[in-house]
Amino acid sequence: MQNKGQMLGVAVGAYMIVKEILNAIMAGGSLNLYSLIIAIAAAAVLWFGVKYTNYVVAVILMLVACTHLPDNLRNIGLNAYLIYTIEGVIDMLAAVLLAFHPDIRQHCKLSR
Repeated sequence: MQNKGQMLGVAVGAYMIVKEILNAIMAGGSLNLYSLIIAIAAAAVLWFGVKYTNYVVAVILMLVACTHLPDNLRNIGLNAYLIYTIEGVIDMLAAVLLAFHPDIRQHCKLSR
């Protein structure tokens, strides 16, 4: 039986996988295999609740979002940049969820 923290963590992991696939489609079909592997690995460690990985994944999401945010905001008039800006905001919200939600924090402290 899954607990709430595990379900929320897996939802963020699934979002990361779907995000990589959609970014590949928007980029004309060129899938970055390494990014997809990292997203799958993040989903796996969040599934199993490996100790403190919620913080590691949250930092990675926040760094990626903050790195691309200035350029996305400068070019927000273009459709692709609007989508990327929305994606960056979702990344930040997911990072905050992973770092501060009590159920996720508890799930990632209990195991392995």
